[in-house]
Amino acid sequence: MSSTDPYAEWDAAYVFGALSPRERLEYEEHLSGCAACSQAVASLAGIPGILSAVPADRALRPPQADPSPAEVPASLLPELMASSRRARRWGRIRAGAVAIAAALAGVMASPLLPERQEAALPMLQTIPSPVTAEVRVIQEPWGTRVEVTCRYAMPADPAPPKTFEYAMYVTDLLGSSTRLATWMASPDTTTMPVGTTGLTKKQIRSIDVRLTKDGRILLDRHL
Repeated sequence: MSSTDPYAEWDAAYVFGALSPRERLEYEEHLSGCAACSQAVASLAGIPGILSAVPADRALRPPQADPSPAEVPASLLPELMASSRRARRWGRIRAGAVAIAAALAGVMASPLLPERQEAALPMLQTIPSPVTAEVRVIQEPWGTRVEVTCRYAMPADPAPPKTFEYAMYVTDLLGSSTRLATWMASPDTTTMPVGTTGLTKKQIRSIDVRLTKDGRILLDRHL
């Protein structure tokens, strides 16, 4: 990732929900045109789930103090170290630390559990299009993480294929909608945008995917 990109170290704070609403909107606008930052966000998508499954006393213990490899996933230490390095390089380390502490505090008294595997729910088309998607809605101690796998099939139309910008929205029980993520996609591609919200899973009415150019809803899923 280029060191000249001013958003290069915002990925961890975005995934942990440590950005302000204005910063989140600014970063999502940047993600729509930056493949490197989008890939960085996708690579961190599982970190909150890993942290939420680790008791605080065990997560903070030096590795040599707990030599049993059966108790801790093999991928835990490298991923935590990578996340920590990003946080140290990012100027808002305090906000990131608060988010990590909140994730750990929710399971301080719990035994180490395997990472949750939420079922992927198919999203339903509201208008005919070559776009299909599945969504995972994952409850976290700090809110909810939403992971979408969006596929853009090659249209049968012989016209040259087009690239469009899409957006993921969450709608709460009162009918208020909030944009969680944006991304660009072209025919014969699969994208995996990730969004986070402070809403609990029970406070979410639906998730939808829209075309940003005109706001049309292409896919939705009611919970």
